[in-house]
Amino acid sequence: MTTDSAQPQDNYDAFLSRLDAATTSLSTRAGSLDKAMAAVSLLLGPYESAVRKWERRRHYVSEQLAAHSGSPQSYTALCELHIVAGKMESMLRGRVERVTEKLAVMQGRREAIDKALLELELGRIKLTSSRMLSQDRQELSSIFSELAGTTVATGAIPDTGLLTDLKEAREAIILAEALMEVKGY
Repeated sequence: MTTDSAQPQDNYDAFLSRLDAATTSLSTRAGSLDKAMAAVSLLLGPYESAVRKWERRRHYVSEQLAAHSGSPQSYTALCELHIVAGKMESMLRGRVERVTEKLAVMQGRREAIDKALLELELGRIKLTSSRMLSQDRQELSSIFSELAGTTVATGAIPDTGLLTDLKEAREAIILAEALMEVKGY
């Protein structure tokens, strides 16, 4: 058995790669969604303008009907214009409503993407911190092993105070990492 196989495998790169892939995918989707939202938003202005125009036309025809003193044919024509204006206003209001609902759905999706991107970034930070803690623990363990081995191998008087301090430091790091894992950091 080699010393390489005794070392725990560092799979942080694989997880970071997955985080990067998910971030890239969501960022691409966010860009497409932003373009779609801009296009749908362009529809809203003309529809709202058309609603106001037909509403004004309907009110004007309504006033003309109220003040009408002409022939029955002109009254019938005004009634038909009033009906057409009402139908056009109603149809365009429906379109405005549908476009507004569509935009709200798209904005909800964009917010979900933003939240997921933030969570991915936080995950990346936590994973990087965990990796650094793991590397620090390995380095501390290596230093501890070297110091423990050096004092015995050279026959010098072992510095038990240093060995105790190193052991306590190593235990403190392990406990801190365990606490971070329990807390979800």
